[in-house]
Amino acid sequence: MVKDIRLGAFKFLNQSVERNEEFKGELKITPNINIKNIEKFKAEGSKQESLKIDFKFEVDYNGLGKVSLEGRMYLIADSKIVKEAVDGWKDKKLDNEINLVILNVIMQKCSVKALELEEDIGLPFHVQLPRLQLGKKE
Repeated sequence: MVKDIRLGAFKFLNQSVERNEEFKGELKITPNINIKNIEKFKAEGSKQESLKIDFKFEVDYNGLGKVSLEGRMYLIADSKIVKEAVDGWKDKKLDNEINLVILNVIMQKCSVKALELEEDIGLPFHVQLPRLQLGKKE
């Protein structure tokens, strides 16, 4: 089923970042994704149905600062998946596979933007970036 869902569009509607220069204490970084709404959407003149999803992505730095991103995305899927997702959202029982696709897209897109904002104001990155290492000579 997952292969039948693809990203149609993704945009940020609001973004904010703050840093507390007076912070003293233990740093704890907590990311969170909140899906605010899921509804059926059909673009004018299109035969393809999609899911319109509103979300909020936050990284809380336990008093040091906060990154907050709100956005909307459209996932294109067949009508059966769209209906299942909308019905699941209404009943608060979203299918695990659909939920995983939604959360992964939000996490991927928002993490890139959050890294940029964190760099801009000097917050620690909320994810570990890959590092290159010298290999052993044989």
